[in-house]
Amino acid sequence: MAARRILAGGIAQESHSFNPIRMGRDSFTITAGDDAVARARGTNSTLGGIIDAVEAAGAEVIVPTLYRAQSGGPVEDAVFAEMKDIMLDAVRRGDFDAIALPLHGGMLTPTLHDPEGVLMQELRAIVGPDVPMTAAFDLHAHVTPEILETCDLLAAYLTNPHGDQGATGLRAGRAALAMLDGSLKPVLAWSHLPMLTLGNDRTDEEPLQGLHRRAAAAMASGVVHDASIFNAQQFLDVPGLGQVVMAYGNGDAAQAKALVADLAADLWAARAQLIGTYPSLDACLARAVAGTARPLILGDQGDRVAAGAPGDSTVILHALLGLGVDLPAAMPICDAEAVARCRTAGVGATVTVTVGGRFSTSAPPVTLTGEVVSAGEGTSLIYQGPAEKGQRAFIGPFAVLRVGALKVVLTARPYSYIDPEYFRAMGVEPRDQRVVVTRSGYH
Repeated sequence: MAARRILAGGIAQESHSFNPIRMGRDSFTITAGDDAVARARGTNSTLGGIIDAVEAAGAEVIVPTLYRAQSGGPVEDAVFAEMKDIMLDAVRRGDFDAIALPLHGGMLTPTLHDPEGVLMQELRAIVGPDVPMTAAFDLHAHVTPEILETCDLLAAYLTNPHGDQGATGLRAGRAALAMLDGSLKPVLAWSHLPMLTLGNDRTDEEPLQGLHRRAAAAMASGVVHDASIFNAQQFLDVPGLGQVVMAYGNGDAAQAKALVADLAADLWAARAQLIGTYPSLDACLARAVAGTARPLILGDQGDRVAAGAPGDSTVILHALLGLGVDLPAAMPICDAEAVARCRTAGVGATVTVTVGGRFSTSAPPVTLTGEVVSAGEGTSLIYQGPAEKGQRAFIGPFAVLRVGALKVVLTARPYSYIDPEYFRAMGVEPRDQRVVVTRSGYH
């Protein structure tokens, strides 16, 4: 008997409704076929997990295309249409047994508030009701009825900060194979809560930690086949946004319904606890000035590229410059014009540039004079992990400007810096700093 073939692919990007910068095709890393499989195999990514599940079963993964990008503004409609056409053409050709999609679930285009749902609906219209279709989503996804109606099993990350992308893909891949074997007949129970989490949505802290512990116990004991708690990210301005608690029974949803009802009720009761509070920036920097055993990592909650923000806020930069202390620090700023000026001047040159504050306007741009200590047309890195471990990522044009002990890491495109290898790829060692700023709230 010929080996089973599982079709995977699509588009993975998290959008921010209030970021005016559209994501074009040049923002994406696009792979396909054997190259896509080879790049993802063994990595802590959703596609990597799908590959692990499928190949362990002696089956084959085929990837018509996979578009991956950093979080940012809405994706241009033409980019989504291009990807969708490739996927639909592949599905029309057939020669596969099931579909497992490594997506994000929180993407927008200027005209679509649920593009993943559109993709799934059009795939389902071609393959009919009997071909298994599963998907792996970020837990910050916007889950819609259209997605749940067309997807046989939807698996969310169970961790924030994210460390289980591969395990999530593994769940989606195994579910597709189990449906083919006839050992799984997923029956969905779900609940939508009209509320947002506002900062306190770590899964290693209460209240979410306890909810996830109960869901995991239900899965481990076989009470349900799979369970997910989606905490939709709050920077989406779309109809029906909220939290989704869901679980799948195998052939019967009675116990799944009971679990979802209990978890949803407790999540709603804990909604006030999901409003995060933060120490002041001044207090954090005072710790760094006083001295700490390790670099102080500041996650910029106000300009989180990891959630789709522009990455050009100067709030922390102003605070660092105002300390009156020459503190070794790494401060990322997205500013294509400043990068171009530094690269034109060249490494070793002293330049004066004005940086940031073009889109994130809560603080004005900053004019700096410093030495260009690193610059390039682009570079790449491999994530140390745990998030996305083993994945290769690419950085576009960049420059590092040294102003005293401060290193301002300038890039033409925004990056989240959820892995220290971003800094190292541009010649900055995080361990040598007293302060390291990331454009992520959790990593």
